[in-house]
Amino acid sequence: MKRASWGLAALMLLVLPAQAEEVDLRLRGLEGELKDNTQIYLDQLPDIDVEQLSRFRKQIIGAVTDSLQALGYYNPEIELEQSESSPKDVTVQVRAGEPVRIRSLNVSLHGDAETDPAFAELRQNFAIKEGDILHHNTYEQAKGSLLSLALRRGYFDAAYRASQVKVMPWDKAAEVVLDFDAGARYRFGELEVDSDRPADRLIDPLITLQAGEPYHANKLAELSRALSSTRYFKQVEVLPRVADADEQNQVPLSVVLQARADNEVELGLGVSTDEGPRASVTWEKPWINSLGHSLSTSLKVSAPSQDISLVYKIPRGHPLEEYYTIQGGYQRLDQNDTESDRLVAGVHRWNIDDNGWTRDVFLRTEYESYTQGKQEDSSFLLIPGASLSRTRLRGGLDPYWGDSQSLTLELSEPWWGSDTRFVRFWGRSKWLRTLAEDHRVLARAEQGAVWVDSVNDLPPSLRFFTGGDTTVRGYSYQSITPLDENGDRLGAKYSTALSLEYDYRFAPKWRVATFVDGGTATNDYQDDWKIGTGLGLRWLTPVGPVRLDVAFAVSEEDTPWRLHFTLGPEL
Repeated sequence: MKRASWGLAALMLLVLPAQAEEVDLRLRGLEGELKDNTQIYLDQLPDIDVEQLSRFRKQIIGAVTDSLQALGYYNPEIELEQSESSPKDVTVQVRAGEPVRIRSLNVSLHGDAETDPAFAELRQNFAIKEGDILHHNTYEQAKGSLLSLALRRGYFDAAYRASQVKVMPWDKAAEVVLDFDAGARYRFGELEVDSDRPADRLIDPLITLQAGEPYHANKLAELSRALSSTRYFKQVEVLPRVADADEQNQVPLSVVLQARADNEVELGLGVSTDEGPRASVTWEKPWINSLGHSLSTSLKVSAPSQDISLVYKIPRGHPLEEYYTIQGGYQRLDQNDTESDRLVAGVHRWNIDDNGWTRDVFLRTEYESYTQGKQEDSSFLLIPGASLSRTRLRGGLDPYWGDSQSLTLELSEPWWGSDTRFVRFWGRSKWLRTLAEDHRVLARAEQGAVWVDSVNDLPPSLRFFTGGDTTVRGYSYQSITPLDENGDRLGAKYSTALSLEYDYRFAPKWRVATFVDGGTATNDYQDDWKIGTGLGLRWLTPVGPVRLDVAFAVSEEDTPWRLHFTLGPEL
């Protein structure tokens, strides 16, 4: 019985087929785009056993031919060479030959597009031109660009009368015909607003398009962005109802708005070496009444500082560009040689112009009870002033270009009730530029000055200090300042800080940096400047870059070093 079983097993092993070897196709003779595209076509072929090579020969040659024709090469020479010593190794030897070029290009426009300057500009910068290699993907992109432009500009009946490519491989030439009928351009019709809150007074200043003007999708996108930016709505839809267009080709528009909740609470956590861990909670009422008034309060807590603030916003026209705020707050500060309790209240008038400049004209009153070093005092001030600021960025969360400027001027006079007479100025400018791919430079300049009889007449919040994560790295927060005979920090009339940083991206989300910072806080610019330099690591996260710096205070004996950690935007 055992012999019979063993004999059956041996017979089964003899009749089982040997495991087939798969062909390994090795592409030769092509470079660059031709090689990459052909390899993609070859990779899409099914697995081929060595015994099946002759049956798949035409399919392999066909895949190579199709890949090259897609890029305009219609006369290739293709050979398959099978290794005698290793039959599974097959070389696909290719000579692409001369490409087919576009000998004639005829783009015809009909309808209102004939006189539309946007179509004239597109034709002037068309993706394909006579003399170009016939790249079929580029041809499809050029063909699609006419349709895309038509839809953006309201040519909803646009279609091709003819679109064809005639290829003559023997002449290495092609003739392209695009006969495009755009038809009539539609126009904006009446706009209807569907909102769960009475929002007419808020959105009317945002609506810049008029019934009867030519349709343009960009204007709808701008309206949608403006409505979302007001922060009154959690859902915004701006919809053209093309199917409901009238006999005059006017397209009615629907704006659907859903307001944010009556009360919203947001929690936040952060950390920096200047403040250590910090937490915040914000309570916001986006809607108080139909006039668009809103209220926001926030509480921020860290080891050295506790801050509560309130902002009441009143639109006075365009809700994004013209409004008032009534602000108030209390801050408790116990850091370094400063202890302070500060109460602030003020009225601000805001304007944002077409170039992105934000202007704030304000009247602020503040009371501060403080100890600065050995000085104990209190101060009441009524401060009119103005500020101007702008930030420009390109590149989103990981900008490749940008700059920001901020200027503030404040005044105080005893004859209108203040304890102290002064004029105070502060300004800062930052620049971010990309020199080449993966190489960036960041620069910063900051200047402050206050004209006052004695710095001791000012509360600590109006004196100047420098040093820390965002000014002169290598030094602790606000440690650069004049000192009294006991070594306590006093604050100064003037401050200057400069910085230059170079970043190199070595991975998609990572950069390494080197930098040098310099600055001073002084009453007469007789003090030595402090210089810090070092290396840093940057990690791009969905909430902004995380920056870790090791900085050396090279102006000090023994060159002490500090670790600086910050999270947030660079400009």
